[in-house]
Amino acid sequence: MSFVKSRIRNLLSGSPGTSPAMVPIRLIPENRSNGRVLMSYATKVYHDFLNGKPLDRTHVSAWQNFQISRIFLDLGFEVDVIHFEDQDYEPAGSYDVIFDIVSNLGRLADRYGPETKKILFPMFAHWSVHNLRSYIRHRSLAERRGVAIAPKRLLKPNDSVERADYILCKGGEFGRSTYAYSSTPVTPLTQPRPHAIDEFIERDHDRCRRNFIWIGGSSAVHKGLDLVLEAFVARPDLQLTVLGKVTEEGPFCGVYRSELFESGNVLAAGWVDTLSPQFRSICANAIALVAPSATEISCGSVICGMMNGLIPIVCESTDIDVSDFGICVASDTVEDIQAAIDELSAMPTSELAARSEASRQVSQERYGGEQFVQTFRTAVCEVLGVDRPQNWDTVAHDFRIPQIELCD
Repeated sequence: MSFVKSRIRNLLSGSPGTSPAMVPIRLIPENRSNGRVLMSYATKVYHDFLNGKPLDRTHVSAWQNFQISRIFLDLGFEVDVIHFEDQDYEPAGSYDVIFDIVSNLGRLADRYGPETKKILFPMFAHWSVHNLRSYIRHRSLAERRGVAIAPKRLLKPNDSVERADYILCKGGEFGRSTYAYSSTPVTPLTQPRPHAIDEFIERDHDRCRRNFIWIGGSSAVHKGLDLVLEAFVARPDLQLTVLGKVTEEGPFCGVYRSELFESGNVLAAGWVDTLSPQFRSICANAIALVAPSATEISCGSVICGMMNGLIPIVCESTDIDVSDFGICVASDTVEDIQAAIDELSAMPTSELAARSEASRQVSQERYGGEQFVQTFRTAVCEVLGVDRPQNWDTVAHDFRIPQIELCD
């Protein structure tokens, strides 16, 4: 029985840990000329296409995933896509390239010789740094509050770096530095911007000076929400809006119920689409985004905030250079966050306006979809030793959907 048939049988029988969006996908190029790529990323975007759904624009990852596969297709490669969490997939036949974002490279690389190019494109800081810093955050919370919460964002230890021939890293200095221990060369790439409203947002900087935002996905502790909440409840004259699916994290909400739902200066607004008028309105009435994450590869929520003119308050491990317009806290403590929000809220109106505009301009100049695609195209051609297609000089990122099949 083929892998896909076996996987579908498991789906129909209700086997745990598997979903239809995990079934591997094959992408067929218009003109095959260079062989096959095994791409360990995510498969949902391609299943959505098969089901007649448009590209999900709520997070930059789906767009980035598709652009990477489109680049390999344009180079003449057939692309097999598996989910990065799929530890069961047994590839059939040979591959000219293995491309991975987390740990499948370590699991599969030894099956292929040196003729197969092995590329790591990390989504996170190295697992040893990521896990250590997350554990430190959780231990700090336990010491402050007398209760331990299990981490939600730990990475499985792996040797993908040691098996990689090349590392293509879109992170900043912090993110790239976590891979510097290895002799594997690291090529920096531009971080794409999240999909958000690009138009200039008018705001009354004097009226907004006391209003702040926190945005985060899963793992509130890793993202520093515990530190931010404790900082703001001690500053009742400042307002904090919490955006994200925090209410889905029961243990965290149990510990921080008072701060989240009973404090007069904290609003838990839930998840808000960054393309929506609601998000634009929230940004227009705030001055800054507070994002003291334990580890990131160029934190996307910070870039999204910068695009909307928010002044970033970050720590080094948020992996965004905010020199000259934001504030980088000296250490990830409640006291340092309090000092940063106090400093920013007390700045002259003219300085707040200048920092807000600089934040927006930097997001446009430093990050972007076209910049990411061009730097990725250049890096991949150099790694593979192939010529750059002529049409890439005139075509930026695009949405040409290829022929898509289920792997067999």
